[in-house]
Amino acid sequence: MLTLVAACLLATRAPEPCDGGHWHGDLPPRVEAIVDHAWAEWQAQQAEKPAQPPAFQITPQHKKDLDADAELGKKYAEIVDKELKPTEHAEFQERLDRISAEIVSIANSKRVEVSWGDARLNPFKYTFKVVKGDEVNAFSLPGGYIYFFDGLMKYVETDHELAGVIAHEISHASFRHIATLQRERSKVQAFTIPLILISLFAGGGSGGDVAAGAQLFEQAVGSGWSERAELAADWGAVQYLVESKYDPTGILTFMERLARDERLGPNYVLGILRTHPPSRERALRMTARMGQLNIPVRRSVATTSFRVVVKEVDGGASLKFNNVVLVTLAGEDAVARAKVAAATLNDFFDRVPALFDVRAVGGRVEGYRRPLIELSPVDAALAGVSREELAATTVRQIQRGIYSLAYRVWDY
Repeated sequence: MLTLVAACLLATRAPEPCDGGHWHGDLPPRVEAIVDHAWAEWQAQQAEKPAQPPAFQITPQHKKDLDADAELGKKYAEIVDKELKPTEHAEFQERLDRISAEIVSIANSKRVEVSWGDARLNPFKYTFKVVKGDEVNAFSLPGGYIYFFDGLMKYVETDHELAGVIAHEISHASFRHIATLQRERSKVQAFTIPLILISLFAGGGSGGDVAAGAQLFEQAVGSGWSERAELAADWGAVQYLVESKYDPTGILTFMERLARDERLGPNYVLGILRTHPPSRERALRMTARMGQLNIPVRRSVATTSFRVVVKEVDGGASLKFNNVVLVTLAGEDAVARAKVAAATLNDFFDRVPALFDVRAVGGRVEGYRRPLIELSPVDAALAGVSREELAATTVRQIQRGIYSLAYRVWDY
């Protein structure tokens, strides 16, 4: 072993690549012999090693299953393309293609845990399309045909959230959920299920046809299918996103905002709720799974709603959270101080604190008994109050942010 190491070390200094002992440079004869012997020994060891089988092989039956999905998906896509028109926003399609490319590469090469569906690695040639419509929705057809509505592209706040939805829809296709459903519900014809789904997705979110389609789908597949499929796709999305540059928290914040907006009666057509119902259980399971993988829940990264941002204003820089000004810092170093405070506050909010976890200590604001913001006399002068009064006001503003965060995170 030492001989081989020595030979390798010497080889790194060779004037030419090693080609089986035909280089020596100015090495002493004894060293030449050591190097030649080590090289010959290494070649012999490599020749004795058995050929390694490919990391991934598709059996004839597996190929048949994949081809069946692709063929059916193509037929469904032809129907959808007649019903839905392509987006007029070229930037939406470009963004979807850019983000999906990385996640598709991961899904087609990495086998993940599948809680419900086909656990094999099922690679597909994915096609992504953005279609007209204000509905906040996306859907996946067998074989990797995936559609996003204009409304959803406008609704996502960051690339992390869009990546989360993409990974979720890819999971439905990769786990072959329609094929799994058809196998478990043998009374349902394979071609019937996607047609019913298409009637839901293309229904525009209103009218009796959508309600009838939803009822027909429920009768066809039975209760419990949607929940199992959604939980499986959620977990699949997290596993894919871990391997990407996108934060898995994005799918969680997207789901949380959907649940909030459904309660508040939004100015959106949340068609996605018909087929991807958000729930407290889904969110809690997702956060628990992320904890198992030591993935931090960073809402400040995945969404703009709950991210402390710095906004320059006359005389200083304001710290804003969920469109609420927490405090305005003053002085020549206001922007620099605000950026430092924003990073600290984002870490604080990401932990979903309680109202009593923030307090004022003199002219300082603390979170979890650690400094969040140190207010200066110049800050107080700009506000026209004392440092202590400004700290108390800042605490109240931060508590407003905590309340809005807790309402969205825990009240599904």
